[in-house]
Amino acid sequence: MISPGRQMANKGISFIEVLIAIAVVSACAVPIVYMVTSTRTDTSRAINYLRAMELANEAIEWASVVPYSKVTPEIFSAFSEPISIDDGSNMKPASIAVGNPKNTVWSGDGLTADSIAYSEQYNNAFFFREIKIEDVTDSYVHADLLKKVTVTVKWSEGYRPANPNVSDDRSRQVQLSVLILNDESLLE
Repeated sequence: MISPGRQMANKGISFIEVLIAIAVVSACAVPIVYMVTSTRTDTSRAINYLRAMELANEAIEWASVVPYSKVTPEIFSAFSEPISIDDGSNMKPASIAVGNPKNTVWSGDGLTADSIAYSEQYNNAFFFREIKIEDVTDSYVHADLLKKVTVTVKWSEGYRPANPNVSDDRSRQVQLSVLILNDESLLE
């Protein structure tokens, strides 16, 4: 004769107990998977935002270091462009506009580059930069004393725009503005 306690020891785990264990593990795993996925998405968005800020700051720095007379829409139109160029089958990084340095020793020593391109990391969000330059005209400000430089960087989050060479087909944007002072007019 087998005692009732011994019968339970030989029985093992039932199918219902296995299903309950799977349900508990699944209930615990779903929030973890969601958290990992959302963290990855949020990190990607933050990286794209920081890249857009870098592109905007880059243009503002250019505007602040060139002579005041060269802060014109014609000259800065070279910087209003997509950061990635569509070559038909895929995207390639756009070239960075570089100028000849005033220090000729740099050229002789090979410290300048004839053509520099943006990193391929900018390709996935299809960044597009626009620069707008306006003269500040106000009754309190002398003519040709201030210019307002506004840089707008637009990008796509998770999709390819219909036309990557046009700025209007982007879902996100950041805009920075700065006033550029004509230092030379203060000396006159």
